[in-house]
Amino acid sequence: MPAKAELNLVKLDETGKELRGPFRRVKHKLALRRKLAGMGLIERSVPVTAVTACCTSDLVVWNPAGEICPTGDPHQVMRLLLLLRIAQLSGKKTVAINHSLEIGNNALGALIAHVYKNLCYLSVRDAKSVEVAIDLGVRNSIIHEAPDMVFLASQISVPEAASAIPRGAIGLAVNGLGAMQGVDEWARLAEGLNKVGRPIVLVSNAIHRDLAFARRLSRMIDKSTVINYQPRYQQLRSIYRKCDAVISSRLHASILALCEGVPVVSIEPSVFKLSAIFRQLDYPLETERLQQAGWSDRVLAKLARCLSEERSSISSAGANAISQQLRRIEVAYAPLFALA
Repeated sequence: MPAKAELNLVKLDETGKELRGPFRRVKHKLALRRKLAGMGLIERSVPVTAVTACCTSDLVVWNPAGEICPTGDPHQVMRLLLLLRIAQLSGKKTVAINHSLEIGNNALGALIAHVYKNLCYLSVRDAKSVEVAIDLGVRNSIIHEAPDMVFLASQISVPEAASAIPRGAIGLAVNGLGAMQGVDEWARLAEGLNKVGRPIVLVSNAIHRDLAFARRLSRMIDKSTVINYQPRYQQLRSIYRKCDAVISSRLHASILALCEGVPVVSIEPSVFKLSAIFRQLDYPLETERLQQAGWSDRVLAKLARCLSEERSSISSAGANAISQQLRRIEVAYAPLFALA
């Protein structure tokens, strides 16, 4: 049986370090942990414990916490869907929450349709995902549009943290993994930012994945600072608070900036993950796509709006949107709590 969850088990592990560059490639090549697990020498109880939990729990909740798998490993998703199906066949209630239905794999799509048709509750982050769920054959009565719960951060005030970031800077939170999956206009964007003349801060909520591209971009920008460590939640908000605008292809970075009243120019990092959220917000600045030529000039034009007299009206629109999201979250999750 799995151990009972206790609050003291939930903590931030600051000891773990993620390898980068050639060390990371060597680690993946050797795959020692995977080989030892395959021989049953470590993690022997993990699969049995997971299956037992699914067979004995009254309610099994799967939280993908993002898009399902447009670019990641479909096998991991299939294993988790298998656990949900085991719970369903054991007569247990199953739900899936907090994700956008960006699938991008036909076999995976068929499996998701099969499992999701037997859910008791489904919450997705945006209207586009609702359409996808209906197309998969999921009952409309169990589908709920629930924004990402990071919007709840707006209910908590964060004290000013010590930082060398100058006020009036422009923040850049670029998803480094998807930055080159479109028309490469990053040099043109950097040229435009140099003309603006503001200090540029490159930092995101996933800096371990974005650092390499951030450093590359920084070399093209005159007044730039790269935050080369992962700021904690309060530090990240405090950094964005000092910015007059944030250009972002990271969902959580975008929302945390909005929570600080900072205008955001968003860039789609995937299929519709970010654009659908900003459409849901009815935000005055439409999300740009890297695949559409001329995106850098449009981003710079929107940045100019954020730095002009329009800034206050854009910030007000963001604040109103966040309050609406809070109401959506409360309404969407009420049926899940009732189910529990």
